[in-house]
Amino acid sequence: MTALLVTGGSGAIGGALCRAAAASRPVWIGFDRNAAQAAALAEAIAAGGGRARTIHLPLHDPATLQASLAGIPVAEAPSALALCGWPAPLVAPLSRQAEDMDRQSAALAGCLALLSAVWRMWWRKAGGGHALAVLTAALGPPAAPHMAAYVAQKGALKSLLDAAAVELGPAGLRISTVSPGYVETPMLAAFDPRLLDRARTAAGGAFLSPDRVAQTLLGALQAPPAAGRVQDLSLSDEVECDETNPA
Repeated sequence: MTALLVTGGSGAIGGALCRAAAASRPVWIGFDRNAAQAAALAEAIAAGGGRARTIHLPLHDPATLQASLAGIPVAEAPSALALCGWPAPLVAPLSRQAEDMDRQSAALAGCLALLSAVWRMWWRKAGGGHALAVLTAALGPPAAPHMAAYVAQKGALKSLLDAAAVELGPAGLRISTVSPGYVETPMLAAFDPRLLDRARTAAGGAFLSPDRVAQTLLGALQAPPAAGRVQDLSLSDEVECDETNPA
């Protein structure tokens, strides 16, 4: 098995990873609502000589996740899973964060359901697999304020992966994570443009590109960590997390 399964494959970072990885392996482009965008990406990859197919992977709907995975032929099963999809934060005071907690926690539950299913269906028999995840520099320290639900559930995802490495590492699970700060993605629309303008100035005029994050993940795919290890990937030359950091 050499294929890569990507959640949020129709998004900025996930899409960039699909394009980069498709040069060397088959790619499953996971999507939630953006089926047309995922299909267009698959066509573009095929036109460039790569192999890509789309798959419906709504993190908030574990039943659909299971049904979608059941449609993957064993011969095309993924040996790596990249958790790139995640809802944008609600940028608001702590007193309003309960409004966003259900949405953020549903994404976490979806990641757990997806990782569990991939392990049970393919990786356990294959002697392991490689899970990659996009976390966030907003975890700190110090943690970024004004998006507590997002930070809390991204932190829970990190803890989930740490626990999975301890439990399943002896059977071959490998894990790589990356924690970018600001990235030029549509998620920035959740933030006050004035705050982003100041942050871009502090960053030298531009934030990280999705391609930059994708290339870091691709490097981990090409050189995975040892089984049982959680590899924290480095992104240099980025802005320190502050109170507006959205990644």
